[in-house]
Amino acid sequence: MMYDKKSMDYQINLEALKEMEECVPMTKNERDCLRKWVCKGHDPDTNPWDCLDSDGFPLNYLQAFRLEHGYSSGPWDYWKGPEHQTYWSEDLKCFLSKDELC
Repeated sequence: MMYDKKSMDYQINLEALKEMEECVPMTKNERDCLRKWVCKGHDPDTNPWDCLDSDGFPLNYLQAFRLEHGYSSGPWDYWKGPEHQTYWSEDLKCFLSKDELC
């Protein structure tokens, strides 16, 4: 399916992609997959796996990609500190804080 590359939505998605690439550390493979997702006409704040956060909101593509490929956290999260670490709940299929997990 071809997407109208001149549409406002498509251009907004490209700007969001550009901002994410500048601000979020990612591997080359992650960057390539994210670019393909956006170039197909999708918003980078959505994901094809329908993964949700602990509040029930969709994870962005990169968060869901990392979860789907077996690594939900990494060096890109270290600046947050351990008090902000989230944990994946297999039962609920979402991220939970340490307090919610117990």
